[in-house]
Amino acid sequence: MNARAMKKLVAGGALGAMLIGTVALASAASADQVGDDSNVDVSVEIESTVEPGNLAFSVASSSTTLSEVDSTVPETREFTGTLPEVTVTDTRSADQIAENSFWYVLGSASDFTGEAGTIGAENLGWAPALVSGSDSGLVEAGEGVDPELENGPGLVDQDLLVSAFDSTEVNPEGSWTANADLTLRTGEDVAAGAYSSTITLSLFEDIG
Repeated sequence: MNARAMKKLVAGGALGAMLIGTVALASAASADQVGDDSNVDVSVEIESTVEPGNLAFSVASSSTTLSEVDSTVPETREFTGTLPEVTVTDTRSADQIAENSFWYVLGSASDFTGEAGTIGAENLGWAPALVSGSDSGLVEAGEGVDPELENGPGLVDQDLLVSAFDSTEVNPEGSWTANADLTLRTGEDVAAGAYSSTITLSLFEDIG
């Protein structure tokens, strides 16, 4: 399924999940640092605001980090991580759903950028998986997308994370959760440094 098949944007528009995201604070005056850095972790639990009668989705976290592992492909370096869980929730009644409609979540990545240079998005791949839901078997994870150095296209187009075969038939299940294993594969000569990318996730429903 590709983006050209979309007919109706249901929820979220584009929701970014940052990979190795950073926030920089700038000061108008210069100063010398005294002592070592100290980090403060900030967390918050936010309850769902999905109202009855909606098809919507949420992402468990706005960030994830890729870590280097032993490469499974000669003459490359491999970095892996996991896309935060993506949950689709349908609180509509059957009479609110158009006949023959079906929903799906698509994702695409931007290039990794940093002071050391750029790593193209074609170097990032994913392997989607259904975490929970779909007793009917009518909600499925998308196919894996390999990085370019594994002879794949990489996550440069809008690729399928999860989809429902029929919105009406799966509606009684209520919600479904998917994630994806992420793999960044580079050449051995990749410049050292911190890089960041954005995966944009979008929920659509095709109205037959």
